[in-house]
Amino acid sequence: MAVYKRRQIWYYRFQIRGVRYARAVPEARTKWQAQRAELKAKEDAFEGRYGKEPSSIKLKDFVEQVYLPWARAEKKSWRNDESRVKPILAFFRNRQMREITNFNVRQFKKERLLSTISPRSPKRKDAELKVRAPASVDRELQLLARIFSLAIGQGELLQNPCKGVALCATDNVITQYLTAEEEARLLPVLSGRRSRLLDILVIDLHTGMRKSELLSLHKSQVDFLRGRILLTRTKNGKSRTVPIHDDIRPILQRLCDTSGASGYLFENRRTGKPIQDIKTAWRSALKDAGICHMPFHCAGRHTFGTRAAANGAHLTDVQEIMDHADIKTTMRYVHATEAGKRRAVEAAVKGRSGTNMVQAKRATG
Repeated sequence: MAVYKRRQIWYYRFQIRGVRYARAVPEARTKWQAQRAELKAKEDAFEGRYGKEPSSIKLKDFVEQVYLPWARAEKKSWRNDESRVKPILAFFRNRQMREITNFNVRQFKKERLLSTISPRSPKRKDAELKVRAPASVDRELQLLARIFSLAIGQGELLQNPCKGVALCATDNVITQYLTAEEEARLLPVLSGRRSRLLDILVIDLHTGMRKSELLSLHKSQVDFLRGRILLTRTKNGKSRTVPIHDDIRPILQRLCDTSGASGYLFENRRTGKPIQDIKTAWRSALKDAGICHMPFHCAGRHTFGTRAAANGAHLTDVQEIMDHADIKTTMRYVHATEAGKRRAVEAAVKGRSGTNMVQAKRATG
């Protein structure tokens, strides 16, 4: 008998590959609970985890000694992990990983959602504090779950306390994209010392590339003969091509012709490497154009996806160009435009008005 009860205590007993396993389950109050414990024990026995105690390693030590070295070797976005892990370590302090529970992770999530972001400049003491964006908290929760997954893979733990902790439903947040009116106000201010920023934005509006892919673009990747751009430094490591629209062909030709010795289209002249970011120039340009803060990702890549879908592009084509592994990601980026929604409302009202007019004529007739 695999599960049995003796003196008010449940036990399980089974045999795998000639090895016998037996243990009391004092926590079980019903046969069903004992059977669940037996099933878990069988899974552990098959995977070689039976009877092993979780490691007593601290989260801080595992992150510093194992996770971050792994991230630097395996992830292109490891610098983001170094930044996002700071609030995680500050919250859990010197806790052992095996002591962290699902409830603790939920507490971390709640605290981060209620936290605020200080002004970027310490001199602006009168600036209004901003509530932390749910998307930022989601990135931290995903990082924490990945850390525990790595620990489980290395045999340090048996389960992930992040399992079952829902993200902050960022899909419900209205994402931004550049409207035609905003674009008309923004492009004129991208001149003079911002002319490079103009090239970057216009190319992105016609290709939907990620900012990192665009800034690291090399002239050897631009194939004018076949009319395409070959992207090699992608998020998932797989190369892909993006068609060259006629509107940006002259821009790309000029950038290739004037590129420095390195061959990068957007080169940092001092280092000979691609420029790393455009945050300062971007914020300044938005301010001069009278546009509320909008991440460059939304103004370029997201606007490309939105306009492509609004003008009838097939979602699978948009997915391929934007390099989304899952069509659900494409559907999150590609949504109805305000103009499209207005046309839908007007069409519905027009149809209803016609029906009402027919009914009114019949009633008066």
